[in-house]
Amino acid sequence: MRYIVFAFLLLHVNLFAQTLVVEHFKANVFSKVDKRPVEVEVGLVFEGSDVSQNEHKVIDALNIVIGSYYAEDLVMSKGKELLKSTLIGYAKKTHALIIDAIYIKELSIKTNPTTQEIIDAIKKEALFQQKNTTPKQAPTTQQPSSQSFQPLNLAPPLPKRSLLPDENAVNF
Repeated sequence: MRYIVFAFLLLHVNLFAQTLVVEHFKANVFSKVDKRPVEVEVGLVFEGSDVSQNEHKVIDALNIVIGSYYAEDLVMSKGKELLKSTLIGYAKKTHALIIDAIYIKELSIKTNPTTQEIIDAIKKEALFQQKNTTPKQAPTTQQPSSQSFQPLNLAPPLPKRSLLPDENAVNF
């Protein structure tokens, strides 16, 4: 009897659950290292009651919560789990939304390097070097005349010993 009630309760909860997919959500967060903004692109799946009708509230909660994290924290698994739980708690407290689960489909971080960082990286890799020497003249190649043209011999070299047996040799 308990199993029937439990199955009915589980079925009842799943019938009223909705799914909201948020793809290519972009936000700017700060980096711990250099305190500059870094672009984060996230794809999430929300499951809960009334999340489809209240999409604007879910997006608002996501935007506010993700802005409170550093980029380095979002890369680690502990930071991702903390982001999910904080987002669920914030949506419940602020917007009275019940989110049952959040699934991360994608999470990518894009840094925007400054011009000076690009120049330093190029110099470090020694890809950009100024040469003070004058350019050398290219050696001129002479075209072979048609009289001196000889065909190439592409045949494999012949063995030094003859494969034919000698008359006085013992053959096995």
